[in-house]
Amino acid sequence: MSTMSLAFGRPTLADRIFTRRLATDLILIAAGTGLTSILAQVAIPLWPVPMTGQTFAVLFVGATLGATRAALSMVLYLVVGVLGLPVFADHASGSLFTLASGGFIVGFIFAAALVGWLSQ
Repeated sequence: MSTMSLAFGRPTLADRIFTRRLATDLILIAAGTGLTSILAQVAIPLWPVPMTGQTFAVLFVGATLGATRAALSMVLYLVVGVLGLPVFADHASGSLFTLASGGFIVGFIFAAALVGWLSQ
């Protein structure tokens, strides 16, 4: 019997702890977005872009969830921030073109996918 899941390929850390099911995948994606949102508020103020815990969160989410779920988690993070929730560094939100770290946030998707692919 096969179960539907967003994950494919070799198992990652999350697959060793949780079963591969669609509902579990959606919860893990939301948790990855939440972790990134929380660690974005842990910042060392530098100019123009603060050094935050986002980088650790992106790499951690990629390593634990795998390529597909990690990339989807970062896409959700981007969408939630663009829609207006203050999830970016310094409680920022809105258009990526007005943020100094807008390019980093887009790059998080690719970084999480790459680290996730390497972890698989």
